[in-house]
Amino acid sequence: MDESLTFDEKFDALGEYYEMKSPSKIKNQIKKNENIFKFLEEVKSVLVNSFHDAHFCLEMNFEPEMDDEYIILRVKVPLNHFHNGARSDLNRIQKQLFPLRRELNVHRECLIMLGFFDV
Repeated sequence: MDESLTFDEKFDALGEYYEMKSPSKIKNQIKKNENIFKFLEEVKSVLVNSFHDAHFCLEMNFEPEMDDEYIILRVKVPLNHFHNGARSDLNRIQKQLFPLRRELNVHRECLIMLGFFDV
């Protein structure tokens, strides 16, 4: 991601690739850790290589028992892929991304989860 861009320009660029639910909440969460921009930029190519037919969505999740709010990057795959290998593909990607998460200090702030859509 171009470091010369303003925060708002970087955020708008995310919308070109990721569908966003509750964009203002996502924006506020990213303000807490701007390395999430870099993480989302890096993870994009990794996800596309494994999930050619997927849609990618950013949404907020709140866990009241932990008083914790975080971004979920939802990888929405066709139902047949969801039941035939998507989970193992995502597990492999999660392991591959661990060094990047450590480098950027982006752990629980942005989780990657599977979803599906019916074709």
